[in-house]
Formats: sequence, C-alpha cells, structure tokens
Amino acid sequence: MHFNYNRNSLNALYAYNKTHCPFCGLQCAISLMHSKDGFEIEPRDFPTNKGQICIKGLNAGRLINHPERLNTPLIRPRKDKALRKSSWEEALRFTAKSLSKIRSRWGNDSLFVYGSGSLSNEKAYLLGKFSRVVLGTSSIDYNGRYCMSSASKALEMALGIDRGLPFPIDSIAKTDLLLLVGANPLETMPPLKSHLDELKKKGKKIIVVDPRTTPTAQYADEHLQIKPGSDYILAAGLLWLLFRKNKIDWSFIENYTTGFEEVLNSISSFWPSRVEALTGISQDRLHKTADLFETHPHAIILTGRGCEQQAHGVDNVLSFINLSLALGLIGKPNCGFGTLTGQGNGQGAREMGLKSNQLPGCRSNADPNDRKFIAALWQRDEKELPRPGITVTEALGNLGKQDSVKAMIVFGANPLISSPNHSRLKALFSSLEFLAVCDPFLSETAAVADVVLPSALWVEETATVTNLEGRVLLRPQLLSPPPQVKTDLEIIRLLAEQFGFTEGFPSDPQAVFEEIRRATAGAFADYYGITYQRLARGEELFWPCPSLESNGQKELFLSKRFPTETGKARFHPIFFNPLAEEPDEEYPFFLTTGRTFYHYQTAVQTRRIEKLKEKEPTPIVEISTAVGQRLGIKTGQYVKVETRRGSGYFKAKLTEQGRIDTLFIPFYPSESAAANTLTLSAYDPRSYMPSFKLCAARIQAADDLQQNQSINGKEKIG
Repeated sequence: MHFNYNRNSLNALYAYNKTHCPFCGLQCAISLMHSKDGFEIEPRDFPTNKGQICIKGLNAGRLINHPERLNTPLIRPRKDKALRKSSWEEALRFTAKSLSKIRSRWGNDSLFVYGSGSLSNEKAYLLGKFSRVVLGTSSIDYNGRYCMSSASKALEMALGIDRGLPFPIDSIAKTDLLLLVGANPLETMPPLKSHLDELKKKGKKIIVVDPRTTPTAQYADEHLQIKPGSDYILAAGLLWLLFRKNKIDWSFIENYTTGFEEVLNSISSFWPSRVEALTGISQDRLHKTADLFETHPHAIILTGRGCEQQAHGVDNVLSFINLSLALGLIGKPNCGFGTLTGQGNGQGAREMGLKSNQLPGCRSNADPNDRKFIAALWQRDEKELPRPGITVTEALGNLGKQDSVKAMIVFGANPLISSPNHSRLKALFSSLEFLAVCDPFLSETAAVADVVLPSALWVEETATVTNLEGRVLLRPQLLSPPPQVKTDLEIIRLLAEQFGFTEGFPSDPQAVFEEIRRATAGAFADYYGITYQRLARGEELFWPCPSLESNGQKELFLSKRFPTETGKARFHPIFFNPLAEEPDEEYPFFLTTGRTFYHYQTAVQTRRIEKLKEKEPTPIVEISTAVGQRLGIKTGQYVKVETRRGSGYFKAKLTEQGRIDTLFIPFYPSESAAANTLTLSAYDPRSYMPSFKLCAARIQAADDLQQNQSINGKEKIG
C-alpha cells in the first residue's frame, strides 16, 4: 500500500499537518499551519524536543513561498555567459552531454558527486546508487565530511559502529553527570535544554569543556575553559588521574575491551602539572573534575564539533571514548559516550552510501561480501562497482591539478562557502569544466554553476530521516511543489534516463525505501524491519531493526558486545601532537568558528528569513573585552580579521568572559566577509576533517574607509 500524503485543501492540511523540522539532528516534531501570512510552525510534543522549538525551526515555514525560491532550471551554456532560464529538457540534456564528454576524456572518477546531510534516506541512497551505477565513479562524498567525519571514524575504530547516540536522548536527564565537550546545544540545538533542565532539577552536574564562554558553558555547573586544541590532553590527564586514584572499572576493562595497556603507556606523560601547562586548567580543577567522575558513577560524555573539527579531531574523540571505557560507562543504562549529530539527516545520509568507502547499511565498500551483496541487488557485476575513492577534502584540495576532478554534481550543499581557505577555492572553482547544483535557493555555489536544478522543500515530498539517536522518522508530503520544481528523486531519475537507465531509479519515495530495506538487511545499520506503514502508525523505531517484529535497538551496547573482530571495544593510544598552526607574534590569536542561535550551517535558507536576518544581519567576531579595550575596539564596530589565507570585516562583539587568546566567528557569510576565507586547509589524516576550529589570526579596528568598502561590497567574497 502506498500512502498519498499530498492534500490540496486547507481542511485536509489541518488534518495531515504533522511533520518534523528540516534543520538539526534533533528532528523536532512540528505541525505546519496555514495563516494569512503563509505558513506557520507549531511545535509538537515528542521525545527529542518535548514540545519546544528553536527560532530557526519556528520560522521554517517562511521559506515555502519565499520570493527567492528557484522555480525553473538555469543553465550557463558558455563559461563567459550569465545563467539563464531553461526548460527541464534542455537542462537535463546539457548536463548529461557535459558529463559524458568529460567522462570520455578524463575517466569516470573525474566526475565528483557531492551530497548532503539534509538529504533524506531515500535521496541519499538513490544518489549513491546513481553515482556508482550510472556514472561509474568512485568520487562520492557528502558534507558530513565537514561535520561528523571525525566522530564517525573514532566510533568505528573504538566501538565498531557509527551511531552518534547509542542510547535515546532522554538518557541525558536520567544520568548523574553530563560532560559536554566542544558542544553548545543551547544555541545550536535549543530544545535539548529541556533535558538539561530536568537533569539539573535533580541536583545532578553538567560540565562543559570549551574555549568559549558559550550560553551552554554559562548554564553548566563547571566550565573548563581549555586552550583551543587541547581537548585530548584534558581527557588523557583526567584518565591519568583516575588511574592513579584507582577509580577505573577494571572488571569492564578486562572483560569487554582491548588495548588498555597501550593507552596507559601513551598517557604516562600527561601528569597534572603538564596538563595544566598545555590546557590552562589548574591542577586543582583537574582533581575536582576527576573526583566528580568518582562520586557520580552514572555519567554521559558527549562531544560536538568544537573538538571534532580539528586536524587531530579523531584523537580528540578517541581520548574521550578511552575515558568512557576506562570508567565502564559504555553499556551501562543511562551512561555512555555519544556525539551530537548536527545536520537533519547527518546520521542517515552516511548510512545510505554517500561516502565512497561506505555502501548502504554502513556496509564496507572494501569488503568483498558487502560489495557482492550490493552489486547483486543492483544487478551489476561486482567488478563494475567502483571501489573507495577520494573525499571532498582531497577533491577540492587538488583542484587545478592535472589529475583533479573535472566536474561536480552538488545536491543540497554549499561547498564554496562551507570549505576551508575560501579565497583559494574560489579561484580554483573555475577550473571545473562543469558544475551542476540542485537546490531550492541560489546558494553561492549555485551562483557559479553551469546548471542549477530547482528542488523541492521538505514539506513538498515524502521522505524518511534518521535523527541523532538512530530513530527513523517519516516526514509526509503536505504540499505540492511549485509547477516547475521537482523533487531530488525525480531529478536523479531523469538524469539516469538521460544516460539510458530507464529502470532502477524510481522517483516514488516508498519504492526507494523498500529497496533500502533490502540493501541494509543484515548490515550494521539494518532498516529491514522498518516500513512506511509502521512509521505512519507512529511506531517508535530505531536501527538496527532486523525484522517486522522488532522495534530496533534504542540502546546498542547493553549486552556489552561490540561489532568488532573480537566482540570487544578497543582502546586507542593518544600521543601529543603539535597544532597545525599556532599563534605567534604576527598572528597572536586562535580563531575558531561555529554555528549561532539564529543561523544554520552556511545560512543559505536562514539568511532569507527576515525575522532571523533582523536578529543577526551579519556575522560577528567575538572578542574578549580585555583585548577590545587594549586595541580600542567597541561592540558594534567593524574590525578586520586576517590570517595567512585572507581577511574580512566583521562587527565586533565583546564578551567579558572570553579567553584573551581566542576569537570566534560564525561560518555563514556576508557580502564582505566569510569565516572560511580565513580557515586552514590542514586536515585530520584519518577522517579528512579540515581544521575549521583552529588557525592563527590577527585583528585590528577598521577605519571609516575600510568600513565603507566593506559595506558597499567592494571586497565581496561571493
């Protein structure tokens, strides 16, 4: 049975208006309501958001009838011409012809497919299949490379499986001690505060590890304001102390883990006085923090992008997993280690095969059995299935070279802004022979494309997504897309047909999901027992869900058995690593970047919501009040921030409790400034995560001439 969720009358809209927010990994439950001004959002009670919604989600309905929505394909037949409107037929023919020509000259892997954590499970799956079957390319990745890759790699290495939260989110309110590392959910996931409030009402403790004094850090009971980049040193120092105090769980270590001796050897040099020197956290506070773990045996450790978006992000995450394992937290109810997935379907998209080394269900593209299974399902010879290829970090880093990728297809992402070292990348993007972008709006990346294909919004298509807990949700189609706008599934099907593939690429989401069930059956991320019917009935379903009689696993490790070769969790030794770029006399500050309360990701959508733009019209630079006074800078004044890669003009925001050595800039752009003009291209060698959170910078007050140039757009970054 297929469900038709599309309703054309307002009465029906009121009856079938339940869905989930399109933004972060919480996937808050909402209702879409019609109003005289368009569409309004109301929060619904749900385990993740408990009837709350953030300001971004509250205003998501304003995007539906937005005047800047793309409503027809655009093409640029010649590089020296502007984009012009075209028919779908012309745009699709031009795309297929261009890709075929490039593939014939440079080979299959010269075509790079770039997806997004905003894509549904169905779209991520079909895009991965399209890349491998139709284009035959191994060059496929998604923007989670810039978000979740360090945590994903660490989880695979230590626990054998990549699920951000291996327990339900309501476990947070049931634990005794919560350690948040590089996470600022009060700004980036505000409804999560309801769980933190419940925890604090019980008299339990929250510790935040963050160089910035964020709203979450101010809310916490303890704030460990570490030196940027020293996260893993703090974790190693805490483990050193707990080992010396004999407060680790020897029984758990001996029965359920491997590699602890190597870890002990690796942390032997992280004694308290050295950790104090390297992190800035006093020995007294280190001892008190260790004592909190001793007196609170039920604890949860959560990491966020702050410690993950570094050139040693994997080590940062592994160090806190080591701490969790040594304390015996993993596999204990209302305890454990997790990471906060940022994007709406950041969890599900990577499970569906949007990484070149990963096939649907988290199957390995290097494993012969996994390859044979998927090849048989797709009716291909296993030898024809492309093997793991390069990441987007490598692809963009190699642009302009002889053997670099020559064409890109981008679905729902904005790599021109979200990638590091923007100035270099902007100069090299023109070296692409062809660029196609599918998006509801003209992002900065779409603006320089050769083809732009307008795609539907989340309320205009039926889809499933997987939230940060591994909970699978159905988002029903509530409205029809504009006449000349197509869903991503329709676009993929039409492109496949241009290459002669008339079967195997359905645009019906339920048909795609039925194939997902078969593709993931028996895999780590097993969706076989999940159906549209069960989701439509409101059943609470988590992966892995191997049968129709199962509701899946809310908690992955209660059996204390891990999906590794030995069935045991793995410790990993951590050694001191110098930073990729340290402040010096010329560039004396650390620069770090991140999201803010009012804007999401590169803000392609939230910058178009007037209420949000009014609240935060331009990116700021957060500066310690002491530094501002020394440099003669006041809040609201334009300042010039510069690194070895570029510069930009930002409005200053002074903060009393900021570190005097640290600047913060949100990573969405304005016409005259973008954080990623400044950031470093260095990346983690295991996850290929760029060093978004750490580079060296300098700052100065901008004179009137500079301010006017900035505001008038004479130094535009787009």
